[in-house]
Amino acid sequence: MRSLTEKQRSVLDFIEKEIRLKRQPPTIQEVARHIGSENTRSGLTHLEALIRKGYLERSPGQARSIRLTGAALTLFDNPADGQREIPCLAGWPQSGEAPGSLPVPPVYFTDPPDYALKVGPGRSLPEAGIQEGDILFIQKTPARGREGIVIFRDPATGELLPGCLVRRKDRFLLRSPTSDPMEQEIRKSDIPSLVQGRVVALFRSICGPKTHSDLPPGPKEP
Repeated sequence: MRSLTEKQRSVLDFIEKEIRLKRQPPTIQEVARHIGSENTRSGLTHLEALIRKGYLERSPGQARSIRLTGAALTLFDNPADGQREIPCLAGWPQSGEAPGSLPVPPVYFTDPPDYALKVGPGRSLPEAGIQEGDILFIQKTPARGREGIVIFRDPATGELLPGCLVRRKDRFLLRSPTSDPMEQEIRKSDIPSLVQGRVVALFRSICGPKTHSDLPPGPKEP
């Protein structure tokens, strides 16, 4: 991960504190004021630099849409316990379960995850080594057509599902648990909106995890 200037780290610290204490990110204007400017462009310039370096995400045109990435969150881990909480979903929103959280020791990960996803019934993907009950750890990354194990949002149901993105010459194929046939061709232009991140690790209980407390002490790289 690229290093930060003193002012960039100050902005990142400010954003983390606002989210932690106020439960919402600051506006661009508030970021600008934090660095001593009334010019919104000044705040935006620093945000864009942090986005390029992989510490922030932002939805253009949406108010208070600044989000810390997994890489940023590792900078604020509590060294006393070496853990941080990440959102853990269970096929949300189709499962009917509200997102919870999962304590994760960041030392386990080469690529810090942004969230986790529990694989529900009928959502396994054997060819990718993914089984029902697995806890997948996902890093949000810009989808540019890279091959690998990904999490995508089913356009029909909104459900988050594991899949394999495969490139064959100029064609992109997505293998998923619910596709019929299992392998479907997708357009490259649809990948950024379809793919929600890539799987960087998984937890699997030897007894078949039923709850988060069943998780073993270390991840298995996919």
